[in-house]
Amino acid sequence: MFFIKSLGTHISEHKGHKEMSLANPLVEFLNPEYVYIPLVEQNTPCEAVVKVGEQVKVGQVVANKCGRFCLPLHASVSGEVVSIDKKMWHSSGKMVAHIQIKNDFKETKVDTMKYSDTSNITKEEIIEKVRENGIVGLGGSGFPAYVKYQVNREMDVVIINAVECEPFITVDYRLIKDRFEDVVRGIKYIMKAVGAKRGVIAIKKNKTELIEKMNLILENEPTISVFTVKDVYPAGWEKYIVQRVTNKNYKSLPSEVGAIVNNVTTAVAITYAIENNQPLIEHLVTVTGEGVRTPSNVFIKIGTSISEIIEKIGGYAPNLGDAYFIAGGPMTGKSIMFDSLVVSRALSSVIVLPKEVREVNPECMGCGKCSEVCPVFLSPIVIKETLENDSLEEVRTLRPNLCMECGLCSYVCPSRIELTEAVSKAKAKVMVK
Repeated sequence: MFFIKSLGTHISEHKGHKEMSLANPLVEFLNPEYVYIPLVEQNTPCEAVVKVGEQVKVGQVVANKCGRFCLPLHASVSGEVVSIDKKMWHSSGKMVAHIQIKNDFKETKVDTMKYSDTSNITKEEIIEKVRENGIVGLGGSGFPAYVKYQVNREMDVVIINAVECEPFITVDYRLIKDRFEDVVRGIKYIMKAVGAKRGVIAIKKNKTELIEKMNLILENEPTISVFTVKDVYPAGWEKYIVQRVTNKNYKSLPSEVGAIVNNVTTAVAITYAIENNQPLIEHLVTVTGEGVRTPSNVFIKIGTSISEIIEKIGGYAPNLGDAYFIAGGPMTGKSIMFDSLVVSRALSSVIVLPKEVREVNPECMGCGKCSEVCPVFLSPIVIKETLENDSLEEVRTLRPNLCMECGLCSYVCPSRIELTEAVSKAKAKVMVK
């Protein structure tokens, strides 16, 4: 075990491009003509439980993720299942099978979707509602939230990660600004589920306006407080935040030191799941970048195609030309070739950028910048070169398994060497048992 560097890389607000989506009001787009529910999650296949021609309701289970941590997937609109096949792109960068539902625009809900009395709800009931409503980590991992809460002892703290340190993405900022009361109630439900005595919201210290707003509302919430971190990347990394909040280190999971970590969007989804028995069928997504006419945060139905969302917010930027799409953040996301990309329930942002031809010098300049910025003290260029020499045992001694795939080494490399990809490959190789 080791402590992470307190250092990081500052990405200025201008380079972070967060002002692009924050300059425009939140948009609601809850009536797409079709939705496409992907039959894969966390690289695990999902099994459809509906057939082509079947009528479905909002909130109805249409598929199940099987395997170690089972979880249902739900219809986000009511209508007819018109196909189950591979025709849309997934945020993993692959074309996968989807359940295509034609929206009848009636919003007919399953009978279970209704207000619940939560005054006497038990921790077991909270965990079960989170499971049956398909709530996953909405910071990008897609990990089933209920699994985190099945701990064998009471936790000390629930940490809500609102740092949002990747460029472009502003979902958490917008939710705190517009729906902070929903966030707070979600924190309380998570605290009750794991027996935690306190809740902490971690956020960058430069978000002064939001911090003032939160502190004002939290005056009546003595068990919940705000914790600020430096305006550096990757200050939003889970391990970094847990170490700062608890002053403790852990080997595998934050629960080892009495901490449970979720992000802002997950807390809101849990509020709706507990209070309205609402499955994860809609959430906020940042659609932004120089290739979009009006970058915005858009409240959408899960399964909506990016092409429809972009059309809703004004279309592509004039004279865009060739462009590429990033599913997720620019540092850690996946590049997608086409806009037939579907917003899965774990996808929080899509960035559209004009294609640029960058000059690549495959030769390392020996500047050492990749080692200087690495949060976990790795030497990415040495790992890459050692891997290319097929020295697997020597690669293992360089500890690529510690890599968090934050993308900083590639970001700072003056030769534009794809160091993150190389270290990720090394990590995968040494972790194979």
